[in-house]
Amino acid sequence: MSGKRITVVTGGASGIGEATALKLGAAGDKVFVADVNRQAAEDVVARISAAGGEALAKTLDVSDDAAIEEVFARIAKDHGAVSVLVNSAGLVQNAETVINMDMEQNDRIWAVNYRGTLQCSRAAGRQMKENKGGSIIMIGSINSYRPMPLAAYNPGKVAIKGLMEVMAAELGPHKVRVNGVAPGYTMTPAIQSRIDSGKRDPQAILDMQALDYFIQPGDIADGIHFLCSDAAKAITGVLLPIDAGWLTATTYNTYPAVPDA
Repeated sequence: MSGKRITVVTGGASGIGEATALKLGAAGDKVFVADVNRQAAEDVVARISAAGGEALAKTLDVSDDAAIEEVFARIAKDHGAVSVLVNSAGLVQNAETVINMDMEQNDRIWAVNYRGTLQCSRAAGRQMKENKGGSIIMIGSINSYRPMPLAAYNPGKVAIKGLMEVMAAELGPHKVRVNGVAPGYTMTPAIQSRIDSGKRDPQAILDMQALDYFIQPGDIADGIHFLCSDAAKAITGVLLPIDAGWLTATTYNTYPAVPDA
C-alpha cells in the first residue's frame, strides 16, 4: 500500500471537485476521483498522472447508499484507510419558490447534496475514527448563511453547515477534523451554462461582491487544500467563505444611509 494520503473527491470530474482533485494530486495525495461520469473521472485521473501524481477513477452516484459503502470499503481494502474526503458532488438549481417547486427535483437535490454528503462522511468517518486521524471537507455555500429563492438548494446548504458542526464535535476526540468551504458564485460549468442561458446575470453577481472578481474553481480548491493540510491542524467545525466578499458587501451595500465621502 502507498504511503501517500488516501484522498477521495466526490464529484471530482468537474468544477470545484475537478480543481480540488488536481490540486491535491499535485500536492502528493493518492486521489480517488469519484464521480457518476466515469469517462470524465478518467480524464481527470489522466491529467493528474500526466503531471506526476497518482490517481484512480471510481464510478459513484452519491445518492446510492450501497454504492457508497462498496466504494469506500474497496478503497480501504485495496489501498488503506481514507485520510481525506472532499464532498464535492452536488446539484445546482434555478430560482424557484417553495410553494411552487417541483418535489421530484427537491428530493433529488436533497438526495445528492445533503444525503450524499452525509453518507460519504459516515463511510469515511468510520475509517478515520478507527485510524485515529483524518479530514472531512464539506461544500457549503453562501446559501448556508443567507436565504435565497432556491427552494431545495438553499435549505440543503444550511443543513450541510449544521452537519459539519455536529460531525466536527463528534469526531474531534478521534483526531478527525471536519470543515467546509462556502463558495460564492463560482465559475463552474454549471454556473457558466446558466449565465449563457440567461438564468444568471454576471454583472449583478459582480455588483453584489466586495471584490470585482469572478471566483474560479481553483480558488475554492486552494481553500480546501489549506483546510485539509497540517497548516489547519487546529481548525475544525469552520465553514470558510470564499465569496469575493459577497457576504460582507450584501449587508454593507444595503445599509439605509450613505456614508460620508
